[in-house]
Amino acid sequence: MSAQIIKTAYNQAIYTARQENYEHNTASYWQQAIAEYEQQPITLLGFACDQGVQRNQGRIGAKHAPDVIKAAFGKLPVSSKLWRAFGEAVLSGGLVADAGNIQCADDDKIAVDILEQCQSQYADDICKIICSGSLPIAIGGGHEIAFGSFMGLHRALALSGSQDKSIGIINLDAHFDLRCDKYATSGTPFLQIADFLAQHNRAFHYLAIGISEFGNTAALFDKAERLGVHIIDENACHELSFDEIKARIDAFIDGVDVLYLTLDLDCLQAGFMPAVSAVNAKGLDVHFVEKCLIHAIKSGKVKIVDIAEFNPNYDIDGRGAKVAARLLAQMAQAFLLEKIK
Repeated sequence: MSAQIIKTAYNQAIYTARQENYEHNTASYWQQAIAEYEQQPITLLGFACDQGVQRNQGRIGAKHAPDVIKAAFGKLPVSSKLWRAFGEAVLSGGLVADAGNIQCADDDKIAVDILEQCQSQYADDICKIICSGSLPIAIGGGHEIAFGSFMGLHRALALSGSQDKSIGIINLDAHFDLRCDKYATSGTPFLQIADFLAQHNRAFHYLAIGISEFGNTAALFDKAERLGVHIIDENACHELSFDEIKARIDAFIDGVDVLYLTLDLDCLQAGFMPAVSAVNAKGLDVHFVEKCLIHAIKSGKVKIVDIAEFNPNYDIDGRGAKVAARLLAQMAQAFLLEKIK
């Protein structure tokens, strides 16, 4: 079978949280807040593709992540905070949409142009979601999702007459993903973005949090310096107070108009996140990552979020899926609560 792109619709069957038949209706779970896409405040969209990981000589399997993370997210309880804010609307399906998945059916083989086609179709869907006024939270897939996410946001800004707005990228990641390669991979997206912006005489605004000294070559550090990348490396994440970290993040946010927030799960310590292609020997803890994500969301500038590199093939007892789902829930909750302020 030749490689092809398949769009799958919202699949309610993946959401199988427990039923609380003898409790008050506040004993509810996120799956009850999710419905088919109808321009809800938040929209989940899967990018079921790891062609870029394979091209980048990584361990494939991330294409299976979107439904696994969605299912784990659906099993989490809706918090008291959201019940107090939204009441019965929590159960209406009016808060979170599931727009299905963009699937790269590549038969686990490297295929010419299939990634680029997948990114383009995904970018079109992201553009539509943003233009509808919803926040897309996209679930990869490899970090090749990033180029599609950026292009979707770029197209949405152009369609709304806001093409002059500057886009800031906040990437929680052990890696810069600024590699040069013959083809696009999971290691090239931010260099692709930098090149695209340079071609359009636009500045490249990129903050990388959690960068590993032993996860990037000297050539990549040199390239990041040439491109003016803002860096909070993993040592700073451990050694600085969070007030100092927030000040650095805020200085970056203040210099841009809108934000693209991307989470590569390999920024996390291996004990928290075994389910990635490139397991992190040091990395960040979940609490720190949560605080960074929530702080960015509360800026009010985030227009798209994505989660990348979860690989169910290497999960242990669902540990990684639960971490990814928790981070997704924290971001969704922070966005919804910020929206009604």
